[in-house]
Amino acid sequence: MSLAPCKSRSQNKVIKPEQIFRDRLPYLGIRKIHQPRLLKKPFHDLYVKCCRRIASAKHREGAILVLSSPAINRLMTGGVSFRTGLFLHLKSCGTAMLVFSDSDSLPVFLRDELKHHQLPAAASTLPDHLLESRIKTLLQEKIMNRITVHGVALEVGERGILITGPSGIGKTTAALQVVSKNCLWIADDLVVIKKKQTGELVISGHPKIKKYFHTSQRGIKLVDSVLEPSQKKDKTELAGVIELIRSDNGQTKLSLLEKKIIETPLPYVRIAIPRTGFFNKNLLKKAILKLKEVG
Repeated sequence: MSLAPCKSRSQNKVIKPEQIFRDRLPYLGIRKIHQPRLLKKPFHDLYVKCCRRIASAKHREGAILVLSSPAINRLMTGGVSFRTGLFLHLKSCGTAMLVFSDSDSLPVFLRDELKHHQLPAAASTLPDHLLESRIKTLLQEKIMNRITVHGVALEVGERGILITGPSGIGKTTAALQVVSKNCLWIADDLVVIKKKQTGELVISGHPKIKKYFHTSQRGIKLVDSVLEPSQKKDKTELAGVIELIRSDNGQTKLSLLEKKIIETPLPYVRIAIPRTGFFNKNLLKKAILKLKEVG
């Protein structure tokens, strides 16, 4: 079990683990948390670490440990004295929670032993890498008021628009085609959303890749190679989302919904696109008009 700290840290902000997991169990593939009352304990630092082996290395307080299949197997076959020593060690380190990946449920004997040592735990059906990634995303959202999503960002008439959907569906190509005096380019592929203290959401490009865009036709290109400085903007306030999904009924359909991003309600235009179809600039324009109708 490698217990080195990860980069998702709470920066000394006191927070309870229950705030991270509240209302997000389905997203994490978790049905039930055992000993949920223990998640009310406040921590100055919460972070997540994927553990693929068992070790007794010291780690700092506030670890949410994701146990992978090899670590789980070692734990299951190690015997009572082995688990007792490990659980006492994790308790003394101030471990916040254990999450067992690729698991439908926890064996009764494990639940009993974890209860005896007052360690909250849960089983998740998700694989370890995906579970680790999603918990990190929740830490960013709940603690840092920031998330990173796959999509394209534009500013249309001083209103920020986020376009999300499967890779290869046409998000970037359509966005490039509508860039104009009143429609500015913000970012491609990875979009960072931050919540200001005043409540507004601000979208910008990820620092590592904001200079680039990618399409299946052109590959990876510099944004500056196709757009003028006047057609770009570093960041803008997010006003709505266009969500693209694949559909099996052979028809393109637009629906207006409302969802929350970092606890902030936003209008969503969901566009169902046939399996063989693609998102294009005409659909993008229709979706932008529908968003304008609600705000």
